[in-house]
Amino acid sequence: MTSTNELGATPILDGGVPRTITIKAREAISGGQFVIISGTGNNPVSSGTSTFTAGDFEGAIAPTDIRGIKGINGIALQDIASGAFGAIATRGAYIVKAGGSVLAGTLIEAQTAHSVQTLTSGAIPNGLNLNVPGASTAGRALTAGASGTNLYCVAYFNF
Repeated sequence: MTSTNELGATPILDGGVPRTITIKAREAISGGQFVIISGTGNNPVSSGTSTFTAGDFEGAIAPTDIRGIKGINGIALQDIASGAFGAIATRGAYIVKAGGSVLAGTLIEAQTAHSVQTLTSGAIPNGLNLNVPGASTAGRALTAGASGTNLYCVAYFNF
């Protein structure tokens, strides 16, 4: 089983206006993986655009257990080699893996760096269950899916 959609980020709709951000990859990123962005730290941006460069946004694969973290900034549109520049989408409908139960029309959350599930309550039963989802909405499911059966679903993201 591969970690992402074998076809990469597969867009269905982009709302008529693609919403993308160019990043410099801190590591190899596969198309279709969720990405987090941070600044470089060495090149602060001033109050004007003259100091801004594409390299000011660095991106990495969202942590393996990202459930509940609100820091996801987008989905990689293609494979991006470490140190190379690439685009991530911040909005739009994409075919993604269903990592758990996905009910059509419901809010969804990231379950892993490349899959989604229906939004959970976010309640943490006790300190031993730190990896449970944390109820951070990533978007809405447009079709149903389930891990192990209908492996993919269409999800509209608004990171």
